[in-house]
Amino acid sequence: MLADRLTGIDETNRSSYFFLDEDDRCLFFGEFHVGKGWSGGPTNQLISNYKRTPSEIAASHNAGKLQYYKDTAVSEIAAGLRRQFSPQDINVKYTFVPVPGSKIVGDPDYCDRLAKTLRAAFLPFGAADIRQLLRVTQSTEADHRSGGGRLRYEELLAITELDRAQLARRLREVVVLFDDVLTSGKHYKVAKTRIREGFPNQPILGIFVARAIHRNPFEEFAF
Repeated sequence: MLADRLTGIDETNRSSYFFLDEDDRCLFFGEFHVGKGWSGGPTNQLISNYKRTPSEIAASHNAGKLQYYKDTAVSEIAAGLRRQFSPQDINVKYTFVPVPGSKIVGDPDYCDRLAKTLRAAFLPFGAADIRQLLRVTQSTEADHRSGGGRLRYEELLAITELDRAQLARRLREVVVLFDDVLTSGKHYKVAKTRIREGFPNQPILGIFVARAIHRNPFEEFAF
């Protein structure tokens, strides 16, 4: 179960996220313990189900069950998001934007879980503004599957662009960038940079299902 309320990144924990600065407003529900898998607790389990790829699900003998768990994760996260906003603000104040994943549309492992979650959370209110404003121009290996070969910030920025077709209407007062795990802040920062290039004064808020808690290399030793 997600926390009832979001928690903010502040001076006590911002240094854990290399790309975040003092003016980055980021909020999260829970904590994802890197390297601990399912033993990391309910949030780890939720994220593991949420991030399952289409190819993983299709290749499993339990594909129906895995898809069910993924759909349940979408529903749980959507319900948590919905609790954070008043109907008035959903319909008037915010433009909700999913941070683009690692795959382009048409790739066998393209996954629209973030956009699907936003739609499940906010479309019932009638006038929510949900836009896939950003996209990547080529598929890459997802960071958490890259085995240490993650894209550098500059490389990710180079393949991330605004979808101009999504700008026929003005953005609302605040853009909410939504992503699953805050690991270093790189993807959030790339998304924010691209939006600010076109809209320099646009207020931007980041919301994450979880923040990554990086493993302490000494924790396995008992003293």
